[in-house]
Amino acid sequence: MIIENAPKFIGLLYAVLVIIIISILLHKEKFSFKSGFFFLLLSTLLGFLFFSPMMPISFQLLILRDTAALGSPLLMAVLGLVLILLLTFVFGRIFCGYVCPIGTIQELFSRIPIKQKKIKQKKAIMGVHLLLFVLFIALGLIFSINMLSYLGISAFFNLDLSSVFFAVFVGLLIASVFIYRPFCRFICPYGLLLSLASKKSIFALKRNNNCVDCALCEKNCPTDEAARKDFKQECYVCMRCDDVCSKNAVFYAKRKKLGE
Repeated sequence: MIIENAPKFIGLLYAVLVIIIISILLHKEKFSFKSGFFFLLLSTLLGFLFFSPMMPISFQLLILRDTAALGSPLLMAVLGLVLILLLTFVFGRIFCGYVCPIGTIQELFSRIPIKQKKIKQKKAIMGVHLLLFVLFIALGLIFSINMLSYLGISAFFNLDLSSVFFAVFVGLLIASVFIYRPFCRFICPYGLLLSLASKKSIFALKRNNNCVDCALCEKNCPTDEAARKDFKQECYVCMRCDDVCSKNAVFYAKRKKLGE
């Protein structure tokens, strides 16, 4: 049993370590848009080995009550999901940004130098996400339908080219070139929970007194979360804001009050 569950244990350990390492690097101002590429590439590669945890899949299987497919004890799966949720409440969406391979591969595609369409209607995005979340829960609990399986996530990371759903996830990746992280922002059921946790996260990207309000960070933020009073719930710590700031005004710290 220990050997069978080893990938799950190691994957969760990897997630916790990466979140802590990146948070420390952010505090020390040693983490940047370019240096984040290492973690993006590593987590994506581990995703093809099913070594890096895919919490949306685990969450789906819990809703379906499919303990056999979880590949780990039920309690461990629940604790893993809760742990990542708590870490997101503390550090923000570092897990979504640099650990979850579903997110990291979208991030890599988003860095292809093609102008993206920025969707600023945050309430509309949240509304769509919430609607799909309710649908996800209902289909899983009532009809035992695995909604995520139709998106081809498992087929893609298993390199199952024979699956008809493989192309669906490829389509999402192509969409990621033009619209930032479509799966994370519109579809991912677990991502909705992490978004709510990140909205109240203890640590977040902020601006210091060097800021001259040039608005470059706001123009370059793919989720429109770089304004001073933005909640940062859809901030994936991509560091595009820091990358374009010539005043070294962006820093990662504890936020004392809403919108700070």
